[in-house]
Amino acid sequence: MKNVVLCTNPRRDTDFRYTLAVRKLMLEKGITPRHSILFPTDDMVLPEGIDFTPLSEALSGAQLLIRFGGDGTILQAAREAARNSVPILGVNVGNMGFLADLESFDYKKVIMAVDKKYTVDRRMMLHAEVMRDGKVIFSDFALNDAVVSKSAARIIRIAVFGNGKIISHFAGDGLIVATPTGSTAYSMSAGGPIVEPSSENLIVTPICAHDLSAKSFVLSSKTEVTVELGTMNDKVAVLSLDGADSALLLSGDKVKVTKSKYFTDLVRVNNRSFYEIVSQKLDTND
Repeated sequence: MKNVVLCTNPRRDTDFRYTLAVRKLMLEKGITPRHSILFPTDDMVLPEGIDFTPLSEALSGAQLLIRFGGDGTILQAAREAARNSVPILGVNVGNMGFLADLESFDYKKVIMAVDKKYTVDRRMMLHAEVMRDGKVIFSDFALNDAVVSKSAARIIRIAVFGNGKIISHFAGDGLIVATPTGSTAYSMSAGGPIVEPSSENLIVTPICAHDLSAKSFVLSSKTEVTVELGTMNDKVAVLSLDGADSALLLSGDKVKVTKSKYFTDLVRVNNRSFYEIVSQKLDTND
């Protein structure tokens, strides 16, 4: 494997310590990696002698993307990696790190991936589009979730449909449509179930619903979920994909969420099960 991209979140790998350590390992194997940065900071000091290029450019023809940061760093890169069919190996220099396979102290194991001694954990992604007056005004895709949430409105009224059939309607702070990968993120915090990531489902979870009957649903990945917004009295709501604000929503807008044609391929060099990872990351007794 010769075409490897190292992508750094300087808010996590603040002094590029792990990035430079992995770069050294690669150079010793005769591989000169490409470099990219996400979430740049005004006060960051770039290492000398290294050219950094935009991720979309760096991924062209790449065989592996190695990410240094937390889950947010992987989520931010997932769309570009999926468009280019490049698998991602995450080195966790963050907090929870559900998506990263390696912790920072295990960074030397990246060589196993470079030597192609790894498995691929394929994760489904979501496609979301906003319909206004019968026209698509926004569309994109995400790995974790699509979230419709209040902005200036005190609460928003939502009707949720699955393949055109009503599932639920309620007033509240919003709604999450998550993948199994996203089931351990915002959806879990809002009371949704944890779903094994190898499955392909859509998890629909209300956010602070003012209705005791509003519950979370686990739907088939073949379902088209439609979220229809009620009257908001000239206020707006927000559609966020993987935590990033993506589109402003008006009264009567519809958000349609389906399984995306894209996938995220996560590289695994450790032989840890999903259950081990969940137990480790969510254990509050340590």
